[in-house]
Parts: sequence; C-alpha cells; structure tokens
Amino acid sequence: MKKTFLFLSILMGFFFTACAPKVVEVKPNIVFPSYPDEPKIVYLDTYRGGVTAEEDKGLSGVLDVFLGEDNGDSGVSNIIKPYGVGLQDGKVYAVDTGSDAVFVMDEKTREVAFLGNRSRGKLIGPVAVAFDSNGTTYVSDAKQKIIQGYDKKGKLKYVLGGRLVFTYPTGIAINKELNRLYVVDTKLHQFKAFDLKTKELLFTVGKRGKGDAEFNFPTNIAVDRRNGNVVVVDTQNFRVQIFDKDGNFIRRFGKIGDKPGMFARPKGVAIDTEGHIYVSDAAFNNVQIFNDKGQLLLYFGSAGYTPATFRLIAGIYIDEHDKIVIADGFSGRVQTFQYLSEQWKAAHPKAYEKLKEFKPEM
Repeated sequence: MKKTFLFLSILMGFFFTACAPKVVEVKPNIVFPSYPDEPKIVYLDTYRGGVTAEEDKGLSGVLDVFLGEDNGDSGVSNIIKPYGVGLQDGKVYAVDTGSDAVFVMDEKTREVAFLGNRSRGKLIGPVAVAFDSNGTTYVSDAKQKIIQGYDKKGKLKYVLGGRLVFTYPTGIAINKELNRLYVVDTKLHQFKAFDLKTKELLFTVGKRGKGDAEFNFPTNIAVDRRNGNVVVVDTQNFRVQIFDKDGNFIRRFGKIGDKPGMFARPKGVAIDTEGHIYVSDAAFNNVQIFNDKGQLLLYFGSAGYTPATFRLIAGIYIDEHDKIVIADGFSGRVQTFQYLSEQWKAAHPKAYEKLKEFKPEM
C-alpha cells in the first residue's frame, strides 16, 4: 500500500510539472560597460539544449522517462557541464563533458542536434571544438587521445593522433588560411601544429617550466585572424603566452592574484577581429579583455545564475562577426554576447545608437 501511494505521489508530481506553463527566459538588454560609458559588449541569449516545442511529449514523455523507456536519441537532453564552445553557420556548439557529446543548437529555431553520439566517431572525453574553412567540425577527445573531424551531417571523416601522438589533448584552434590545426597537450605541457591536408606534425612548442615558451598545464588556445598569431592559456603559470604562426615566442602577460589583469584559474581564450584577447577565469567567473600587448581594457561578468553571470566559467569562442559564446559549466548553459566592434557598428548603425542610449532600470 505504501509503495502504491509513493508511486502515485511521484506520478502526480510529474503530471503537474508536465502541465505547468513553461518558463521563458527573458532577454534583458545588458551592456558592458553601463551607461553613460560607451557600450562595448551586449548580452544576447542563453542556450541549455533541451526540448523544442515540436519535441515536447507532455505527460507521455514524462512517463517514458519514469518507466525507463526513453531511447536517449530524441534530443530532449539538457546540457550538463559545457566546456568547449563554438559558432558556425547560425548554430551554437557546446562540448558537454557531462554527456560526452557536442550539442549543436540552431540560433533561430532552437532545434538541437548532436555530434559524437554515434557508434562511429563516438566521443568519450570531449573537450574543445574548432572549424576549418570547409565546414568540418573538429573535436578533441582527451580520453581517446585523438582529434575527430565531422562533416556537416555529423558523420566522422577525420581522425588524428593516438597514444603515440598525444597524452591529453585539450584546447584546439585552426588557422583557416594555412589549413593548420593547433592542439594543446596539457599533460605534456606543450602545443603541437599539424597540416590538416597531410596530417603531418609541423612543429611542437614547449616543455614544463616557467620560462618563455614553457608551460605548466596549459589548457586552451586561439588564433588571431589578423596575423595568425597563436595565444595559449598557461593555466598553472597563471598567464597567457603569445606566439607567431610558426611557434616563435612573442610575449607573455599575467600573473597570479586577485586584482584586475591578474589570474587565478584562467581557462578559455578567444580573439576578436580587432585583436583583443579575451580570457575567462573560473575563479573570478568573468572575462578579462586585453590588447595584444597584454594591457587590460575591460572585464565583464560575475558570479551568479542570471544572464551575463557565471558559475564555473570555461571555454570562450568568438566568430568572424565578433559574436561571443561562453560556456557556463556549473549552470549547464552557454551564453552569447556581441562585441560592438567597428565592423559591427558600421553594419548596424541604428542598433548601436539605441544601445548607446540604453539606461538599465534600477
């Protein structure tokens, strides 16, 4: 009798949850810095994966899950713990280390597809994502010690690496003009460059240490589209290092501390079209923006669960239109922003004028 009552109580709880109105996340106009300063960054949207309107099965879907009959392929999953992120062809990519798959979310329709959940090309330890000029999506898999490439239909077409090549591949970035792939190997304290056509290893940079071109558990990497420079987050040395496209050291900046311009747990890195370097810090839960000389220009974000705040911030990516996507690890979501670059302002003059006059309500 008690078991029957417990089952009915749980079932009624699911029923009222399924019948409750859906919570729609409001998109506030959040800009950084705030009025009267000139706006530089504006919050756009939040993505969690999950159910689209067409996929919502209501009570029947809840019963399937309760009775263990969900097939796991319906696209109803939510992001658990995102790390690497990307943007391509109107879609937001989130590497979910919690489900070992890559969420591919359409910005307009909100429909969700997946990479790495098929038997061929299965991911078991995905970390980061990058794209070449042909639209191929590359994903690093630290546990399998490989980089896998998928076509636009999600089929595996490329495998690079293995135990003789990598120890723990994490951050990846691609120079589309040179068709060159850069891979951070965290446990070897180095990064490698490969030719994507021949799969040939071109060069390796780094060893464990604190000197120039030395690393202590580096994590993520980005390419400057203007000149091909490579920027690496040297996480346990609490700094960022910059190299030219061929791996020659240029400069470094940053040190451990809790003041602006310092780092505590630097993770993600990205570069906009004007060469500004964005570094996410999982301890500060913010993004600091530097020029290519390492001078701090601006920072945005703080700890929280509301839009434009973060809990365990991780990867960051900026596309060729200066749209930014950031992984919010503990909150199970990714957020998008827009850098108001000169390129963007020229293409959206009316929108920019409105943003300049925006005054947030107290």
